[in-house]
Amino acid sequence: MPTRVILVQRLLDGEQCMLHELRALAEAAGYEVVSELTQKRAPDSRYNIGRGKVEELRELISKTGASKVIFFNLLKPNQVYNLRKELGVEVIDRYELILEIFAKRAGSKEAKLQIELARLKRELSFAREYINLQKRGELHGFMGGGRYAVDAYYEYVVSRISKIEEDLRALRKTKSMRWLRRHEAGLFSVALTGYTGAGKTTLFNKLASWSGYVDGKPFATLSTKTRLVNMLGMPILISDTIGFIDSLPEQLLDAFYTTLGEISYSDLVLFLVDVSENPKEVERKVIAGMSILSSLGIPPSKVLIAANKVDSAQPSILEANLHQLETLNSLGVVPISARTNYNLNELEKKIVESLPGRTRKLLRIPSELFDVTMREIESKCRVLEVTINNKWIDILFECKKDVAERISKKFGSVCESILSIPAEYPVLDTASHELMTSAGPAEQS
Repeated sequence: MPTRVILVQRLLDGEQCMLHELRALAEAAGYEVVSELTQKRAPDSRYNIGRGKVEELRELISKTGASKVIFFNLLKPNQVYNLRKELGVEVIDRYELILEIFAKRAGSKEAKLQIELARLKRELSFAREYINLQKRGELHGFMGGGRYAVDAYYEYVVSRISKIEEDLRALRKTKSMRWLRRHEAGLFSVALTGYTGAGKTTLFNKLASWSGYVDGKPFATLSTKTRLVNMLGMPILISDTIGFIDSLPEQLLDAFYTTLGEISYSDLVLFLVDVSENPKEVERKVIAGMSILSSLGIPPSKVLIAANKVDSAQPSILEANLHQLETLNSLGVVPISARTNYNLNELEKKIVESLPGRTRKLLRIPSELFDVTMREIESKCRVLEVTINNKWIDILFECKKDVAERISKKFGSVCESILSIPAEYPVLDTASHELMTSAGPAEQS
């Protein structure tokens, strides 16, 4: 039998009720939501909600048989203590609920360490407050051997945090070296991100021919997964990253540094949006996600929006959402359905077109070097055209600028010509074709 819980949110004037999202989180954690309670008022220093609402909450607990209360609002240690004392059941807030979900879904060592670090940092602040309450005589039952048991636990937490941070530094060093090697390899990288539940993993599975875990619940993905994908001939590293959530506590952002770092180091961020939801909800989630991206130093010019779940959206809602998204993004918006594969070819085309720093090179090489040259080019570049002219072969390809320069230097001694062409230049342009088939060498660059 799942644990029965009651959800609570205290709202300020004009603040949006978020209990629908808290319910989704609670159900993802395995709880059964039996009741909800809201109150509009300024925060109470003792209980967060007012004293009268505490009484109402106690009655609800008795009526529903709930054994746990979950607040959307972040609670202070003294508020948690006071509420537990008054209600006689466990009381947690959204932060602890998210940590519970993370703990259940964490797979990698790094994810587990990050979750433990976030939990211990949270407990550290609680331990400090408990020590203060003890010393004021307001918290009993922690005495032992002439020394506060909380003091001993506080020292343990501090020591454990230090050890976890040391382990994470080592893991981050390894990951940083991996990012550096990836950069030196010259492959473009794309990070899939967006609000939790937008369908990132479903899209990742389709683009990467993968079979990652999908259940439609929040935070199905905690550990970043990266796969090499051949996208319209361009080799690209695609990463499935952790989903965002509105008002994600800053401590969680800090804890998931390496997961979010995957987004920061990518060449392009593909931001998924569920356009089957009402426009106000879409606006809220996009603003929340874009705010997190901005905090990571990612400019809007590096973000491409994919409007997902168009197959589930009502026509009027879809039209309003697409119009709204187009005003938010300079790279444009691609409507798709990851579930049905709708418009995924157009999405791949737009991804390749949006990759920053693309350049094109035209190499003219002796025919006997064709195989070795093509292997080198195809491993990092997109081959656009190959033209055979007697003993010479012309290869037009597209890739990162530094990769193009390395290939030019490597094969320059045997090339008849090397020509740089803007990335926007048409592949089958007549002028370029004449240049490629001309007898004389082109000017080297």
